[in-house]
Amino acid sequence: MIDEVITMTKRLIAGALISVLLASCASTPQATPPTASAKRPPAGCVSDTASRLPVPAGECAGIGSTYTKEDLDRTGQVYPQDALRMLDPSVTARP
Repeated sequence: MIDEVITMTKRLIAGALISVLLASCASTPQATPPTASAKRPPAGCVSDTASRLPVPAGECAGIGSTYTKEDLDRTGQVYPQDALRMLDPSVTARP
C-alpha cells in the first residue's frame, strides 16, 4: 500500500511539472522592437542626408525616396537595380 502511495505521489509531481512546463511554453512572446522601416518618414520626405546634418522634427531634409539595405534585401533580388525596380517601378536603373 505504501508503494502505491509513493508511485501515485511521483506521478502527481511529474504531471504537475509537465503542466507547468507546457504552460510556460504557451505564454505570449515578448513584443519585438520596431524596425527601422517602421520609423520611416512620410512618402517623398527624406529625413537624413549624407552630411548627417540635424533636421528639425517634422521637417524634410530633402525630397525623394530612400531605401535601406533591409528594404533591398527583402526583395530577394541579386542586383541593386533589380531591387530598386521592384521597390519603385518609376526608377530607371541601368547595369
